[in-house]
Amino acid sequence: MDETIESRTALLLGEDAIKTLKDKRVAVFGLGGVGGTAFEALVRTGVGHIHAIDRDVVSESNLNRQMLFTHDQVGAQKALCAFLRSKLIRDDVEVLPENYSVSIEALNERDYSNCDIMLDCVDDVKAKVALMKYSIEKNVPLLICLGMGNRIDPSKLKMVSLKKTEMDPLAKALRTAARKEGLPLEKFMCVISTEEPLVKLPKPASIMPVPSAAGLTMAAYAIKQMVNL
Repeated sequence: MDETIESRTALLLGEDAIKTLKDKRVAVFGLGGVGGTAFEALVRTGVGHIHAIDRDVVSESNLNRQMLFTHDQVGAQKALCAFLRSKLIRDDVEVLPENYSVSIEALNERDYSNCDIMLDCVDDVKAKVALMKYSIEKNVPLLICLGMGNRIDPSKLKMVSLKKTEMDPLAKALRTAARKEGLPLEKFMCVISTEEPLVKLPKPASIMPVPSAAGLTMAAYAIKQMVNL
């Protein structure tokens, strides 16, 4: 029997899950080290409809850790590059590239209410709060990634509610901002690293292992939620 792109997925998840995933819709906000890996995992697994959202263009400094991009794409929109990458992998996944900065106003101009889950892979607190508000308003689950920079050990990742995050300045800032908005911290699951940062610099330092592992963790969580594992 000839193998297909679905063969190994079917062995793990079953044929029914493959059919289920083809009808699912995910929005990935941020396509860098974390979001880019999550995006590619969702594409390869066969999630039928994916919104790929990022405001940035590819820079050369992205290439050490962001798997979607190559040197010839420096200066190109990340969302468009994600779309092109998906078409190199499989043509039966609908990818909707969107180039904008996440904010309350921007989200209200768009409709993600039919998404099964949203993945927050952005690093801006205001944008994260906007996504949390949108998640509550539209009743769409949101999985949040917190600080992955300055670390090297992917085995130190874990998933907790926002209420129980630790050792992460970004998490602390997000909790404070979310409380001011009256958002329920316990409703939001987060991927965090418990590793002590190796360096503390004005600009986050990063290589591929930790951000990509966080992206894979987010993709796995989303897939399990969508097929009820």
